[in-house]
Amino acid sequence: MRNKSPKSSSRPTTDEESCAGHALGFPLRSELGFSSIENLTVDVFRAACEIYTSGSAQPWEIAHKIADENLGAVEGPLFVARVTALLRALRSERNIGFSYLSIGCQHISPDELAIAGLLKAVRSRDALGIRRGLMLVLDKAQSSARTEAAARALATLQLQLSTSKGDDGAEIQDLQTQTVQAVYLH
Repeated sequence: MRNKSPKSSSRPTTDEESCAGHALGFPLRSELGFSSIENLTVDVFRAACEIYTSGSAQPWEIAHKIADENLGAVEGPLFVARVTALLRALRSERNIGFSYLSIGCQHISPDELAIAGLLKAVRSRDALGIRRGLMLVLDKAQSSARTEAAARALATLQLQLSTSKGDDGAEIQDLQTQTVQAVYLH
């Protein structure tokens, strides 16, 4: 629902400006240079988070629909399973709650950004980035074998799907050569 502003404002409020991510000052995915596989990962991750918070099966269907539409009926369910495995590892090993935004929101929360950074570090084989990313997503000084294994499995699948989906290889090249696309927040 959009808040009506007083007549003093002549500029109309856009949907982007009225969302929680905008209100909290979170960056847009496009500003961070997210690739299509990273955007898909965020949306499926958000749907999986919503399953846990709502107890509803509807987000489960949404996660599968999004994945199937983008990856096909064979790869889509595997992708949802890998994302879910990462979320389950985080729920098991993380000491604090997890912030996420609604499915389709173009902003990214700090916790979602930390996960995207961890996955990028795994894809680019950045050992220091992986270690730091694990500490951030788990909010503790020690990393965990379960979360690391789940992140590695998902990142490997992201690379495989990007490689097989790319027409001319441009998307996979972008995915591997992105520079500072994830900002580690402390």
